[in-house]
Amino acid sequence: MENGTYFKEIKPTIPDDIVGVPEAARLTGISQRTIWKWIKNGKIRAWGRLRCYRVSISEVLAPVLKT
Repeated sequence: MENGTYFKEIKPTIPDDIVGVPEAARLTGISQRTIWKWIKNGKIRAWGRLRCYRVSISEVLAPVLKT
């Protein structure tokens, strides 16, 4: 590594509108089962541990708004 070369720290970005899957289902009117399928298929991102995931409301609504 040359002098003066620095690595930039990359911080993961987590949206401000994340909620648990049950709350996302209640707020959006989309079933929990559908949200879990979207997470599994990679349609939406999820943060947290398995079965305790949190999702972004805007990402949950995005597939609905496209149709």
